[in-house]
Amino acid sequence: MGFEYSCTSIYNNKLSFVKILFKNTHIILLSSLLMLVVWLFGFNDVKEEGFTDCEGCPEMVIVPAGEVLIGSDQDEIGRKKGERNRIKAVIKAPFAMATTEVTLGQFRVFMEETRYKSKIPTYKGEPLVGCNYFDGKGYGYIAGHNWQNPGYPQREDAPVVCVSWSDAAAYVAWLSEKTGRTYRIPSAVEFEYASRAGSSAPWFWGTDPAKACDYANIGDRTFVERYPKRPAFPCNDGYVYTAPVKQFKSNAFGLYDMVGNAWEWTNDCFISDLGQTPADGSSQLGSEKECGFRTPKGGSWISGISWSRAAVRSKDGADYKSFMLGFRVAATLNKE
Repeated sequence: MGFEYSCTSIYNNKLSFVKILFKNTHIILLSSLLMLVVWLFGFNDVKEEGFTDCEGCPEMVIVPAGEVLIGSDQDEIGRKKGERNRIKAVIKAPFAMATTEVTLGQFRVFMEETRYKSKIPTYKGEPLVGCNYFDGKGYGYIAGHNWQNPGYPQREDAPVVCVSWSDAAAYVAWLSEKTGRTYRIPSAVEFEYASRAGSSAPWFWGTDPAKACDYANIGDRTFVERYPKRPAFPCNDGYVYTAPVKQFKSNAFGLYDMVGNAWEWTNDCFISDLGQTPADGSSQLGSEKECGFRTPKGGSWISGISWSRAAVRSKDGADYKSFMLGFRVAATLNKE
């Protein structure tokens, strides 16, 4: 009996050792496979909270896959004619988006490294030199205004403005080549999905206009002191023009200034009928004429209730420049 027990014990101990060895070998193999996948697809630089590809590059966060209602109901506050009716947007894969608009300082690095020359738009055959400006009475191009001087003082960490869609496209092409990751101008659906961060309300914080100044630099009481005839939110954000980025609360995705501060270019060609436009995050393409106009979203420091909602969009020429219009970037999670 003792000998039998002893043999059985030895057998069980060896069996346990073999099981442990197999289990550990299995774990090692899985770990090695995971490391191989990371090495092949370049996810090693993508952390759960986000990444920055280089000094001076935009800080990126991961926008998760999911779905949300975009567009607006007929009775939504401030609804504009031609807005998209309610539809479910479905984003099947996560992507990266910059936490803020591209700043003046970040754009300056691009300009100094590339010596890029911006296109000059035309209107009725005449060149539009400079940048569009509002003086309190009307809009017009000012020849001496540009991304370095939009007509008001800016810090290096304020959003760059007086940049066209073409300028933004050149910036993301440069950033892609510089970093080895594919950067892009976000589509209109990507922008609205990211702005809402799960909310179906007019703004990501809800339905109360009085709370806007906790989350956004928009047309407010400070702004009205400078432009008294403009509609405004019933609160005070402390800024007349653009604010440095990250001065207000972020949304649930960790994105700042998705409402206000500067209108932001999206990659969508502008078409009037939104009934058949994508809802999966891809860009709306179109004819050469349609793609001569693009679709900014998000509103700016000048925007009141109607023009700052998640569903609202604008229409501007691809080479148009305005003192309240900038951009942010999106990117793939893997490097080439």
